Amino acid sequence: MSDLVYMPTFRSRQQENLVLKSFDFGDHIYPLLEIIKEYDRKPSNKSQKKANAVYGSLIDEIRAKKVFVDLPVYLKERPSMKKEVLNFSREFCADKEKRTKFILSLADLSDRIIPVISSYLHRTGEADSLRFQFDALSSSFDSICFRMLYNHFVEDWEEVSKLVRETDYVIMDLDVIPPYVSPAIKRIVGLWEDFDKCIKIVLRSAINTGIQNVSLNHGKIIYDADNNLLDTYKRDFKADALGDYVGIKKDDLTSGGTISPGFILYDPIDNQYIGFKGKVKNLAEFENTIVPDVLSSEYVRRMRSDHRGYIDDNNIGWETLLKIKEGLVSGRSQAKFKKISMEHYIYCMKRKIECGVFD
Repeated sequence: MSDLVYMPTFRSRQQENLVLKSFDFGDHIYPLLEIIKEYDRKPSNKSQKKANAVYGSLIDEIRAKKVFVDLPVYLKERPSMKKEVLNFSREFCADKEKRTKFILSLADLSDRIIPVISSYLHRTGEADSLRFQFDALSSSFDSICFRMLYNHFVEDWEEVSKLVRETDYVIMDLDVIPPYVSPAIKRIVGLWEDFDKCIKIVLRSAINTGIQNVSLNHGKIIYDADNNLLDTYKRDFKADALGDYVGIKKDDLTSGGTISPGFILYDPIDNQYIGFKGKVKNLAEFENTIVPDVLSSEYVRRMRSDHRGYIDDNNIGWETLLKIKEGLVSGRSQAKFKKISMEHYIYCMKRKIECGVFD
């Protein structure tokens, strides 16, 4: 059986890709890469590499035993969605043949990749779409991962439970619903709680789209962010591993947005999130207000003295905060602080695994 404990989920955007390439995931963390657009950046010329070469190169750099690769079928197309994401979703994610062909184009990395497949019944009305994808991919990849949204789980499980092999994985995707067993979720858990043929993963975003920087209370706990899946995934969901979106918001991939200096810091001791925001809508607030107040906060003081070593020289996010304070690097970037949030969160998760928190 796999030694997987944690599956951090990344979208194929610039800051996520930088973390994917820089972090050492070790033996117990297998990242999930959601490919949401054809290229990381818009092609600048006709010699731009093909998409499979771009993502093949990215995956090859990831320091993890395995990488789950998904072209997400669950995305809800909205007029406000970024054009490149919307186009990719319509051309590849919505077409099971094109989606499968895209994944097969990465077969040279089959020793590293675990393809993720989902049913098309709830998107296009197609029956037997899981069987089609499984048959097409299983000859090239030793392991397949089946991803089922909680509200489609009952219908999908009947087919998945027949197809799955010992080398495969199954994901129960809770989206952003609370990580507690309601009557509806209890029915779902009842379907797979005695299933031990393969590794079972429960995935949930702790920070949903309703949490905005402007609504953060500076230096205070974000009570609307619920990360209790870390405590409930084994006991209540009967899962072997858990997944989330690496300490950042699972957004709707929309365009635009205004300057709104804000930062979400994960507190691994009490498993909660702390919000920090600028006083005015100016990027200088990251350097002038947010960084000094984060570094002097009670949460950082507790982390620095904790025996599990959540803050040390190997925590890249922490080191970046120190460099910003010392004026060695610029802090005037919302994107940079999203990256810092991810780097700090995933380092804390790795330390929790190494210290036996999930044993």
